[in-house]
Amino acid sequence: MNEKKDVAIEVKQISKKYKIVNGSEDSTAAENSFLALKDISFTLHKGDVVGIIGSNGSGKTTLLKILSQIVKPTSGEARFYGSVTSILEIGNNFHPDLTGRENITIQLRIEKIKRNEFEVYYDKIKRFSEIGDFFDQPVKFYSSGMFLRLAFSMAFHLSSDILILDEVLSVGDEGFRLKCQELLKMFAGSGKTILFVSHDRMEILELSNKCIWLEKGRIKEIGLPSDILGDYFEMHREKYELQKEENDKENNHPSPQEEIKNTVQLEWNNQTAPGNDNLTIHRLSVNSLAETDKIFHADPILIKFLIHKKKSGILIGVFFFLQDVFYQSVMVGHLLNNSTQQDFDRQLKDETGMIEIKCTIPPHFLAPGRYYLFVRFGVEENEWSPASTEAFRLSDKLHFTIHPEPGYVDIIGDISKGSVRPPLDWEIQKAQ
Repeated sequence: MNEKKDVAIEVKQISKKYKIVNGSEDSTAAENSFLALKDISFTLHKGDVVGIIGSNGSGKTTLLKILSQIVKPTSGEARFYGSVTSILEIGNNFHPDLTGRENITIQLRIEKIKRNEFEVYYDKIKRFSEIGDFFDQPVKFYSSGMFLRLAFSMAFHLSSDILILDEVLSVGDEGFRLKCQELLKMFAGSGKTILFVSHDRMEILELSNKCIWLEKGRIKEIGLPSDILGDYFEMHREKYELQKEENDKENNHPSPQEEIKNTVQLEWNNQTAPGNDNLTIHRLSVNSLAETDKIFHADPILIKFLIHKKKSGILIGVFFFLQDVFYQSVMVGHLLNNSTQQDFDRQLKDETGMIEIKCTIPPHFLAPGRYYLFVRFGVEENEWSPASTEAFRLSDKLHFTIHPEPGYVDIIGDISKGSVRPPLDWEIQKAQ
């Protein structure tokens, strides 16, 4: 079998250089060059749905413009095995003074659709776009959402083999986006190829079977969306944390965080302990209950707080949030939500002094990966309610890593399909 038979796009060593003129526009102005893309190469096959990610200025739009043959590369080439439709900017496919119907007529003629089929296409495109009577109004009066609806409807109902989209899914209401996503799945299922740029993690995970990460004009990674997105989000999170550390040092607020082999050990003295007039926290740790130097997914995870309760006669609530590397909330732990249904806060109401509080996350509960811990303390004089005030929140960055056991195989695939993986009660028996 010829391997080329299933190829949709071949991109070979594409680079794009732009000239930047410094100073005035006369002939004596100094010229500099900027490489927007550097030696980009990849091959896509029929049926591939490829999400492209990257920071602003990484070259995403430049790449799509080259693939859409709007911009010529400085070097390299892109080969297409099929027809191409692109939607790079809202409304760029339309003439503003023509109506939606007239613009669609031009596109149908370009696609060499038979005249006796025009009415069928008009009806399908109009119904899908949901723009009603505006279909026969000049498109210069359209909102950006209307432009998107008509552009999508046109692209989906024409017979292109390859569809290229640049962040246009971010425009439009939720109902229309869901409809577009369903049609994209059908489009890919019929063997057609899609490339799209998006900053929406779930959009890429839901639609893509491949992901390309561009960084400073180069391909940093290409592979499974869950793997690439995990690395991408963790990189941005680490950058944010490093910047926060630098800012804290400049403002004389150094974080006491120590990650020792992916566990957490925090400790404060009487002078530095964070808190307020109600309580201060003096120690916080996240460790394996198995007392190993790493936390494995089969280990119970022990979270310990040492707090100084300063006032008698008040209720203290301890709770925390966990987030994964995608900034997705994973779980909430609360002192009152305990397996023994005890009113621990009542027990502590009349106490003062140093109090140790422990919380255990069961084994096999969380999938392997990095997690971020956000600690909060509530305070109330009588009864808890949604209006109860927060005593204070621990602002330090807290993170720990859960490692897979040696030989562990995650048959589900990746944490994008859910970080919480508790063993559940299942039964199986032969039906009578």
